[in-house]
Amino acid sequence: MQRFEVPTARAATTHVHRVLPWGLWGLSIAAELWTGQDVRLGPLLAAVPALAAASHTWRSVLAFGALSLVTLGAFRWYEPAGRPSALVVVLAIAAGTAAGALSAAGRAREQRRLDELRATVGKVQQAVLRPLPESVAGYQVAGFYRAAGAENKVGGDFYEALNTPNGLRLVIGDVCGKGLPAVDATVTLLGAFREAAFLEVDLARVAHRMDQALVRRQESTGDSRFASVLLIQADADGRLTLVNCGHVPPLHIDHDARVRELRLRPGRLLGLPAGGPQLPATATHELPPGACLLATTDGITEARDDRRAFFDVAAAVAHHRHTSAGHRMQTLLDELHRHTGGRLDDDAAAIAIATPATADAPHGPDAPHHELGDAAPA
Repeated sequence: MQRFEVPTARAATTHVHRVLPWGLWGLSIAAELWTGQDVRLGPLLAAVPALAAASHTWRSVLAFGALSLVTLGAFRWYEPAGRPSALVVVLAIAAGTAAGALSAAGRAREQRRLDELRATVGKVQQAVLRPLPESVAGYQVAGFYRAAGAENKVGGDFYEALNTPNGLRLVIGDVCGKGLPAVDATVTLLGAFREAAFLEVDLARVAHRMDQALVRRQESTGDSRFASVLLIQADADGRLTLVNCGHVPPLHIDHDARVRELRLRPGRLLGLPAGGPQLPATATHELPPGACLLATTDGITEARDDRRAFFDVAAAVAHHRHTSAGHRMQTLLDELHRHTGGRLDDDAAAIAIATPATADAPHGPDAPHHELGDAAPA
């Protein structure tokens, strides 16, 4: 199983925050030594412990408060004549130190709570989403899931890949809502897929079995949440069969980095009342050597940056030729983090299936292209 690392700028940001109190302390000393008689910035010392509370422990805040008091005493010894009483500054330093220490202690408690939530999200993810093999049935497979944040409830994004007598079968889906009910619905859908993928020859029947399982859950729990699902079947000859139940269309990435979105007939979301045929439509698609099919959830396609611009998935993966499914996953994750600054508004999941490149695979132009293409109906 490949593990995909999330790049982070938190370490650099935290380092800057940690040195800010020292910078303010140095500025106070410089102001006292080099400004005129009418300019006194010694009261800046009162802000040093308060500033330290943003990134230091409560013990460090107390130490910064003591340092500020010692520095204030040194100022009075250095130039005692004509200075106003330092009592106000002493009281301000003491108040800032006390408030900063309390704030730092509260921040530490909140950080521990978030760490526990992150650990819980990770455990839930590991319990629901099994590790994917890097290679199965002659294909490369990779996937990842990222929760929106530890302060948010875990969502219902999921994926799976199974090597069955009917071919390699993959699923990616997104249950509406968050929290334990969404996780429970996810478990229901994954359980239905893991059973039906082996029993049903027709991929559309697999989707139907998943829909029935979700409806039974709705009837027993009263929870009417629904889900979008994309099912993929990969045969040994590179022929793909796809069933789309209201999910985000997948992307086909050629060996030369051309990217095109597959136009699939969107079927009914799972768990909604049937207003048409019970079985969703199927489509076929060829995956030549060196090509990759990438499927994501809307947490990726609808991710925004600080300017509220959507994340361009096609552009993110269209700059690397002849790469494995795992490398494309890492590239997608890196670009997603760069676009959002590491702040996701919704859970994000993706799965990719790729055929290994062959020596006689044709080579296209160097520049990547973005195209739209239709998948053939089955």
